[in-house]
Amino acid sequence: MNTNIKINKVKEIFKDYGKVALAFSGGADSTLLAYLAKEAGADVLAITYDNQIFPTGFLEFAKRRTSELGIRHKIIDGNFLDVDEFVENSPKRCLLCRNLMYGAIKQKANEEGYEIIIDGNNITDLTHDRPGILMKFKYEIESPFIEAELETPEIHKFLDENNIEYSNSTTCLATRVKTNETVTIDKVNRIDHCEAYVKEITGSDVVKLREEKNVATIELSDLDAILDNEKIDSIVEELKLSQYDKILLNLKAIESDDELILDDELEKGANNLRLRKRLPFGIDISETDKILKSRGNEHISNIETIDEIGYIKLNIDGKESKIFRDGKISIENNENKEDAKESLVKILPFIRRTV
Repeated sequence: MNTNIKINKVKEIFKDYGKVALAFSGGADSTLLAYLAKEAGADVLAITYDNQIFPTGFLEFAKRRTSELGIRHKIIDGNFLDVDEFVENSPKRCLLCRNLMYGAIKQKANEEGYEIIIDGNNITDLTHDRPGILMKFKYEIESPFIEAELETPEIHKFLDENNIEYSNSTTCLATRVKTNETVTIDKVNRIDHCEAYVKEITGSDVVKLREEKNVATIELSDLDAILDNEKIDSIVEELKLSQYDKILLNLKAIESDDELILDDELEKGANNLRLRKRLPFGIDISETDKILKSRGNEHISNIETIDEIGYIKLNIDGKESKIFRDGKISIENNENKEDAKESLVKILPFIRRTV
């Protein structure tokens, strides 16, 4: 299925919805959803949750883009730094974040008379280690991009080709602090300031500053932009003034990890190509079995769960496949990489991860 067919499918979904509330950050996914909703003639309300720890300019950008798109916009004010469990910064931080955020967005949407709430999760997101996605299911949030089988590269390509502006800075700054190190307003402000400074000096599209034990590690999407002695000296001086003990540069540029299937995940057999993929999280076999059997599609058949071993046997378009508790997925008899990807996409929406 090509991208234009998928985009048109999203528009048809909006026509079916008619009236919908959108969790809006101003990033690529939510911006494209807002754009397509307007094109489809839907009654759309954008809702932005401001947790007080997004990068500078986050809220102003969201306000401007919804205004430019002609979409009604509501803002929910919160402060995650007032939540002790969040400040503790445990590995379950993102789960807590989405629980607070989606709960508040659903309440606001219902108060405004909107029963259907959507988010920008797409097929690619289902292969990443993002436990917060469990809250999408808890609050019954719909994801048109998943339904239309859109992937992250397709979304970015469509936005770029159609000159649709979106923000690259919509990630909560608490994600920059090493897990189990306390998140404080001072740390958040310092990270925000230093990232903005490095971005201004280098002109790199994406800059992230990781903090651990008062050591700053800079990551950029464009390494060439920083490899200049004068720029490096300026950045080091500014970060030292910000009281970092040491400043490091990650020599691996920030890269997209958006490819659904890597070449080394395919094995050549005598007469076929086998997919051997491992998701970066465990799979709730019992819940996945229940979802597959209750909501599966015409591509999935012969579902059988082997509880004692911890895997599900099934056929995907006639291909013998297995889903394992440890995150492994195997799909037999693929003709090529694209064929394997099409089969993987057919089951990803039904897989439920463990916390």
